[in-house]
This record gives sequence, C-alpha cells and structure tokens, in this order.
Amino acid sequence: MYKKKLTLMPMLIVFILFLSGTANAMDGMKTIQAYEEPYFINYNGEESLANGKLISYKQSSYIPLADAAELLGLALESSTGDIYLSGNPTITLSKSVNSLPKETVNAVDLLRINPKIGTHAGIVIEDGKLSTPIFSKNSSQRLYPASTTKIMTILLALTYGDLNETVTIGKSAINIPYDSSKAGIKPGDQMTLEQLLYAMMLPSGNDAAMAVAEHIGGSVPQFVQIMNEQAKKLGAKNTSFTNPHGYHHPNLYTTAADLALIVNEAAKNEAFLRITHTPIYTAHYRNMYGQAITKTWKNTNALVQASSPYYLPSVLAGKTGYTGEAKHNLVSIVTSGNHDYIIVLLRGENKQRYIDTKNLVNATSKKRSQIKDERRKITILPFENKLFINNEEYPTGEDVFVKDGEIFISTDMIIKLSPDLRNAKVSDTQILKGSFNNEILPFGQDQPAIQNGRMLVPIKAFFEKAGLTLNWDQKTKTVEAYSSDTVIQMKINSKNATINSQKVTLDVPATILNGRTLVPLRFISEATDSTIDWGRGRTLFLY
Repeated sequence: MYKKKLTLMPMLIVFILFLSGTANAMDGMKTIQAYEEPYFINYNGEESLANGKLISYKQSSYIPLADAAELLGLALESSTGDIYLSGNPTITLSKSVNSLPKETVNAVDLLRINPKIGTHAGIVIEDGKLSTPIFSKNSSQRLYPASTTKIMTILLALTYGDLNETVTIGKSAINIPYDSSKAGIKPGDQMTLEQLLYAMMLPSGNDAAMAVAEHIGGSVPQFVQIMNEQAKKLGAKNTSFTNPHGYHHPNLYTTAADLALIVNEAAKNEAFLRITHTPIYTAHYRNMYGQAITKTWKNTNALVQASSPYYLPSVLAGKTGYTGEAKHNLVSIVTSGNHDYIIVLLRGENKQRYIDTKNLVNATSKKRSQIKDERRKITILPFENKLFINNEEYPTGEDVFVKDGEIFISTDMIIKLSPDLRNAKVSDTQILKGSFNNEILPFGQDQPAIQNGRMLVPIKAFFEKAGLTLNWDQKTKTVEAYSSDTVIQMKINSKNATINSQKVTLDVPATILNGRTLVPLRFISEATDSTIDWGRGRTLFLY
C-alpha cells in the first residue's frame, strides 16, 4: 500500500508479545469503552486508507504501530518483546484502494443541544472535542473571567510546581484590592503548595493567587507573562491576563470558547479535579513565628456542596467567578453517561448560572440517550517492554498499549517520530470519501453530500480526473463536460442529461449546494465508464 514495507509482519510481533507477556502486564489489564473503526490518513492533500483500525478513547486516538511504521517508511523489528524502529522517516501515501469502508459509527458524530439559558454566554464541550461544541451561545465574545482566571493559575502551578514543596508566603499576598476575596494567609506563613492551592480555589483567595504567582514565576509580572504565553500555546487567542486572580481590569478578558481550552488542559491533572471538587478543606500550617495556624476554607461552588439546592453529584470539578463588571461566571466539568463535559458560563446571575448548568446537563443526557452508542468494550494491556527509535529508548507510558497482542500508539506520538510533522489531528466525525478507478480523491473543502439516499459528489474532482474539461453556462444553468470523444450535459435541478446527445434520466438531479456543483456519483460512473466507489471514515490529518 505504501512505498516502503515492514521488515517484520505484525503477526510475528503479536506472537513475540504473547511470549514475552508478564504478570505485571496482566495486572495492568484494563477494559475501556472505545470506538474502533477504519480510518484514512491525509498529508499534503493526499489521502490513503490505513491498514488497521483507529481506536478512540475519550480525548485520545490510537493507531497500530505497524501502520505508523509503514506510513513513515520505518523498519520495525522485535527482540524479546522490545520494539525497534529504524530508518529515515519519509511520508509517502498511496491513493490506491480496492474498496472504501461504508460502516457508520453514529456516536462519533457529536450531538447538538439548544436549551434556553439565562446566562449571556456559554459553551459545552463533549469528551474534549473542542473544535465542535455541542452547545454554543456568544462563545466567541470577549468577556471578563473574574476568578475563573485562577484556573490558569492552578494549571501553571501544577505544571511547574510540586504539591509537597513548602511555600513561604511573600509580600505580594497583601498587594491586592481591599474588596478582594481572601483566604486569610499572611506574609511569612509556611504551607505546602497543595494547601496554598486549596486556599486559592475554594474560598477564591486573591491573596493565595498572588502567593502562587510569586512562588512559581519568581514575581507576579513574570507569572502573568507565563499565563499569556500558555494561553497562546493552548490556542486561546482572545484571552489576555493582567493578574493571576481575576480582579477586574479592562485588559483582563477571555471568551467562553477560550476558557474551555484552558479548562480542558487543567482537567488532565488529577490534582485539579480533586482540589476544585472538594467542598470544605482544613489546613494546618505555621506562621512566620512558627506558631501553628488552622484554617478551614469552604468551596464557593454550590454545585459541590451536598447541602445546597443546586448540588449536582455528577460534577467532577469547577470554579466560580464574580466581579461587578464580569457578573457571575461558572465553569464545570461534569460526567454523564460515560461522557465528560466541560461547561463554561460567563456573565450570568448568581442562581441562574447553577440552574443553567443543570439544564445543560439534563438536555445533554436526554439527547445522548436517544443516540445509539456504538462504542465497544475492549481490553488493553500496558506495554511493559521498551521501544527504541534509531537505537534511542523512547518513554512510552500511556502513549502505547497492547490490544489483542497488537501494539497501538497515540496519534500525538507520530509527531515525535518524524521531523516533518508538527501536528496530528483526528477528525471529530466521519468524512465521506470517493474513489475513481481505485484511486482516492481528496475533496478538500468540497465535501460530498447525501440527498434522497443518493450520493452527490463534487463534479470537478471526478470529471477532471476523467480527462474532461468543464464549462458552465450561467444563462441556462447547464454544466458541460467534454473531451475529444465525449460530451456530457447536465442542467442544474433537472433529472434530464445527455451523453453524446443521448438522453439519460438521473436518479437525482445535479445541484448547487453552498456554491458547489454536485452531481450523482452513479451518473459519473456510467458517463465515464469508470469504477467509482464511496465510503466514510475518521481521518488522521498530518501537518
């Protein structure tokens, strides 16, 4: 299928892996709910159907290591269970294919909900699919984040700090506006970073946020610079930070969509979930004189308080925020029906933000229950052996697992295997594909469509591949495709067409959809005497 072939067949790898399996691997056996489906690979506008299947689990996707090796033209060898990849990565795709997969995986396609909410702006993300929210209202409008700013602060603290390290509270902790929310910490206090993060996230202490910033960044201005750099790195292009706590400043702003990006990253850390989900926390530490101090902080988030009428047991984490200019904000991470959701609400009212969150969760659960979930239970094992790339050991961790004796790697790992790649992204939904004489035709933005049970495809891709020149008559709304011995004429929205002056009746008419001319696939096959096929599948885009 590809330019270079593997030096070792996958079945041999399977055999060796079974022989080298260990008790530790069996102890790490895990059953997960995942999608498993055929997939395509897209690189520089060319596409290929992969040999194996794509496994999608929550926010990550995995492909067979054999597929990755073949894609990059790398030799794949095994010795006592260890895997060796070698060679100079060269991406060469073959567009040739015998037939295209037609199985539909419905649950991959994201649901959409549209309940009314009182909050001015909001967004709901399912299973980390940030590019395709299931709900959106004014999600790109710049608004003030208030204390939801602290989500970026804790993200950086967890990234660059150690929860067990001792923090001596600096003077910056008292350099906050008089009407700030406070945790009551003082300069000279000594506590662990973990305790300080509780002080910041539960009572929403601006004093604690300043102490975190000074400890992690060396100074508050340097920390704010890191906040803005991290926002850009995450793709939050409409976000600007001026302080680590969210007290109002005209140049401190974000959007619901940007904040969802930041929350999605923070949610990858277990400590973030644990801390922000805690309803009440008591800390024991010492002040600058060595005296024992005990403080108890209550979470401002009513969703995690069992005594609250707004308590929502499915909430995993969250953060409130309020200033007079920002109004009431609320960020929540919720699990429902084996799916995880990020819900961001900005510029609302105090009680309404909780009501809106509950309504969004209920609407999502109801709609999701109406969709057939085509995930299946699969059993995976950790990869207990070593992986070498050109004789250098590569740390595997959760990037690699074994299913039915076959090694799978995360799509993120592919980037590290080739210097030519900067990004790898799997499409959130299945994409329609077409082939002409066993060659896959990439459609780009001109995607096919299904109407009345028939597939309509972009006319240009197929007719030009058949060597036909296209002509459009605006006055008569007629498309003409011709060569030295063939003339095809079709009138838009008419089932009548001609091939070399012979009348033909179409199943469905040619049409113009969103500025694109689409014609029935079956007619193209008959008119050009070609083998044409169609299918669908998720697509791994490599950049």
